[in-house]
Amino acid sequence: MRKLPSGRWQARYAGPDGQDRSAPTTFATKTDAARFLVATETDMARGAWLDPLRSGIRLREYSQSWLAERTVRGRPLAIRTRETYQHSLDRWVLPKLGDLMLDRITPALVRTWHADVSAATGPTAARQAYAVLRAVMSTAVADDAVARNPCRIVGAGQARSEERPLLDVAQIDELTAAMPVHLRGLVQLGFWGHLRLGELVALRRADVDLDAGTVAVVRQVVETDTGPREGPPKAGSQRTVHLPPQGLDALRAHLEVRGPTTLLDHLFARQDGTALRAHHVHTAWGTARKHAGLPGAHLHDLRHAGLTLAAQSGATLAEVMRRAGHSSTRAAMIYQHAAERRDADVAAGLGRLAASELADRAGTRVNRTGTQRARRLI
Repeated sequence: MRKLPSGRWQARYAGPDGQDRSAPTTFATKTDAARFLVATETDMARGAWLDPLRSGIRLREYSQSWLAERTVRGRPLAIRTRETYQHSLDRWVLPKLGDLMLDRITPALVRTWHADVSAATGPTAARQAYAVLRAVMSTAVADDAVARNPCRIVGAGQARSEERPLLDVAQIDELTAAMPVHLRGLVQLGFWGHLRLGELVALRRADVDLDAGTVAVVRQVVETDTGPREGPPKAGSQRTVHLPPQGLDALRAHLEVRGPTTLLDHLFARQDGTALRAHHVHTAWGTARKHAGLPGAHLHDLRHAGLTLAAQSGATLAEVMRRAGHSSTRAAMIYQHAAERRDADVAAGLGRLAASELADRAGTRVNRTGTQRARRLI
């Protein structure tokens, strides 16, 4: 505390980060300044202290700093992810909340905002916008800019997608046959290797080892607002996948169709040899699924079906995660649940088999008893 030339008292204190801060106002007496410092110390001890250097920042400026500094497992955000977050902020969050100070954003205000956004757009856009706002405010809590996160709507930021229908091997073959010849290998590799579309498009000839029966996933192509960008795959997704014989056969057949290539050439290309883009694949897929009588089949269903088959074959959760390139168990558990449902079918089949054997034995006993009676009569 110190007395100013004006006669009023100034109070300063060190925040949790060690940086000195001044009280927002000066005080008429030394006692008043001391009371402020005691109250500030109490708030820090209770975890209720707000950093005046941050809580006075508008959401608009804070969100842009958050976006610039955001990382996932120590890596900067992928370009497409950053564009998605920025779109949610610009389109849905900042128009109504952007000019508010962080400590002025209340749970009631968030509920009203969320209701307005949900009425104006679809569930996916509303969920993404809420998730971004919640993430920004979570960082604000960590920065002591707000005491608690005002985003408290249960389930508002969670994706709720219906379970996709499961394609079987025969349907995969029908879809493959309906695709253009130069893309049939891509469909088969998406199924047997469980690769994402961006990973498939990014594959180079050097990533394939026919002798070892493997495909190395070391990069992906991401479609951005400024065009395709090639870079590392999702965090935790770099992997080497062993293919079953069917996958290797499909890969060999594709290489014959592809013709002579160098190790740096992309594995999949357009028929004229130019670069393959995601929309080229989606266009061909849209036609193929109609011809195969599966108009609702998504391209990503190939990966889903292949991973489910891997789980049904007896692969452990860790093995499914490794093949899929999952860094958490949450996504991989989807395929384990599918395997568990298949296990129920297996159990039912075992029950029917056991019942059939018991019936056969009972029939044998009846026949044996009848024969013995006939012998006694004779």
